[in-house]
Amino acid sequence: MKDQVKYSLAGFCMGVAELIPGISGSTVAVIFKIYPNLMTILSQLRLKNISLNFSLISQTFQFRVSMPLVFSMLAAILLCSNLISFLMNNYEQSFLHLLGWLMMFLSIYVANFFKASLKRFNLLVFLFLGILMGYFLQELNINSGAVTPLYLFISGVIAFSFFLIPGISGSAILIVLGAYSPVIQATANLNFLFLFPFALGCLTSLLILPKLVISLYVKYEQRLMYIFSGLIFSSGYSLL
Repeated sequence: MKDQVKYSLAGFCMGVAELIPGISGSTVAVIFKIYPNLMTILSQLRLKNISLNFSLISQTFQFRVSMPLVFSMLAAILLCSNLISFLMNNYEQSFLHLLGWLMMFLSIYVANFFKASLKRFNLLVFLFLGILMGYFLQELNINSGAVTPLYLFISGVIAFSFFLIPGISGSAILIVLGAYSPVIQATANLNFLFLFPFALGCLTSLLILPKLVISLYVKYEQRLMYIFSGLIFSSGYSLL
């Protein structure tokens, strides 16, 4: 029951995060310390794991915690969209500044900074690496020119990868790649033919990245968390 409450609360906050530009839901998953297990669940998305045996798929995809997360995430999007829109339209600067400072402070919590770094100073290298990566990605300005199907596929892979990686939002990466406006316009016009390469890229990332993240997490847990912490700090700073 305790885990279900935790995942429900995390899902609600992830839904709110997805409504706010510049913040990714995976950042919230790291803060709630459910990110590794969430990646484990997503890594099970394989055809061989799809079954008519409800008990089996329930165990494979951990429905006991994943369902509360998904439903609370959808509830947050439905319940909070108007509130977030009101805050962004009327108090954008103050609201984003508050979120920026909150993310910067939470990045210290994510890294368990004062406990771990005082014992292992080399971890600070990974923290600064994450900060520099976040800054570099936000300062990129790519002019893609013509948005070809191949470019849309690549954009889908990259953007969805950052949806799954804490710190930088997928929408921010799409803006950097110059694909945000075409994708949003195609979505509004229900131009599925145009969106198909992008969706295929997102699906490719979903099938590959979680398993890769889990394998790296098992080997380099603390270092990876410091890199994530740096990315979150950099993302928070960009909101100020």
